[in-house]
Amino acid sequence: MENTKKKQTIPSAFSGINTTSELRLYLDDSINRLKSSKYIHHYTTLENVVKMICGGSWHLGDAAKMNDKLEYENGDEQRWNNLFFSCFMCEDKESIGMWSMYAQPWEKGVKISLPSKAVRDWIYSAKELWEISVKDYTPTGRTIPLDNDIVSLRLSAVAYSNADSMQEITEEKLMWSNQTNRNIHNAVRIPELTGYVKDMAWAYEKEIRVKAEFHDAGGIQRVAVPLINEIVSQMIITASPLFEGDLQRELEKSVANHMGANNPYSFPNSMKIDHSIFTHRLNIKTICQNCQIKANYLKK
Repeated sequence: MENTKKKQTIPSAFSGINTTSELRLYLDDSINRLKSSKYIHHYTTLENVVKMICGGSWHLGDAAKMNDKLEYENGDEQRWNNLFFSCFMCEDKESIGMWSMYAQPWEKGVKISLPSKAVRDWIYSAKELWEISVKDYTPTGRTIPLDNDIVSLRLSAVAYSNADSMQEITEEKLMWSNQTNRNIHNAVRIPELTGYVKDMAWAYEKEIRVKAEFHDAGGIQRVAVPLINEIVSQMIITASPLFEGDLQRELEKSVANHMGANNPYSFPNSMKIDHSIFTHRLNIKTICQNCQIKANYLKK
């Protein structure tokens, strides 16, 4: 019994981690990984926000469609087939890099901010997942009970390795936040760490994942976590620095289009709307902004 208990002890210092199992325990310890983050942030588009809320679910995609193909190629293919996740930034300062990568086009980009504690409560109280069709991204009607022996749902932080992107002869290292570990080598290629480690080039994302892990997904390609009112009502939706139009009006119009003009649905009064600190402070011209056809149309 003592040995089992010792194996499950979560390391307190990242630099002292020596095994893959210790690293997984450390990164899965969402309470301590998020203790300095009041909110976590998901960069996306207005259309995706409306689909999430009107559909009552938060989608978790398969790894084959993620941006970082290096992580995918380094990871274990069989494990990737059984992993689904959605990514958040766990640093409260706004990121131009995240706007540029994930909230495109700029004119329709938004950031969803959620209280960290509310997200933890939501994820760890969830009872089931929904299977999602990859043809039209709607529920298939199949529900998947959460059972740790068959499928688990948790919040996992990401560590970053310089093993692939070292451009000079430097010491290999693994990092989480501002902490460094030099005990685990070539972590990006250790099968048990699939989904836990990315290249250092992505370290600015300060990523934490809502992660579903199946023992055997059996061909499932996309799943979703049912949304609850406590999450929707506490959302803060921020317009991108180059967002076009009034965010509140655009949300209401998009909801009407999505659910039908006569549908009585409205966003919760407690949901907050915000604007980027970079609004009117970015000298970026997108293709759409330079389009003469669009400019002529707006003059009419």
